[in-house]
Amino acid sequence: MIAVQRLSARARLDESPVALSHARARAESGDESWEQWLADYRRGDALILRLDLTLELAGDGEEVLATSRDGFFVESHVHAPKVEQQIAEVASGDLAALAGQVARRGRDLDVHGIGAMYVHVELDPDVQRRLSARRAGEQPAEASRA
Repeated sequence: MIAVQRLSARARLDESPVALSHARARAESGDESWEQWLADYRRGDALILRLDLTLELAGDGEEVLATSRDGFFVESHVHAPKVEQQIAEVASGDLAALAGQVARRGRDLDVHGIGAMYVHVELDPDVQRRLSARRAGEQPAEASRA
């Protein structure tokens, strides 16, 4: 069986017009959860992130698989670990899908066990600054344009 060396997610702000347009379209189609995410974002209570995910396999010639997820909404929080926890929960599902690709190529990997493994989460400095601003009670200018 192939051993997993590390599961990781790097979170960066993703306030691209594409991410916001997608969210608005879903909200306008009547999806109440997307309406709520947009309202939370406008108030500064939510962040839109891009997640860069990696699955590192151990062994001879260590292998690193990567994927990205754009336009991912999370609740903003004064405690960074609460944001990291949300990211890790979603990332584990995407990482399990990535592991599934490895298994479909005939490699022996515990795909189902990936979801229960620890995911290392790194917040980019721009995300950390946004959380610091929230702790200080500031609303970011970007959110007011949503």
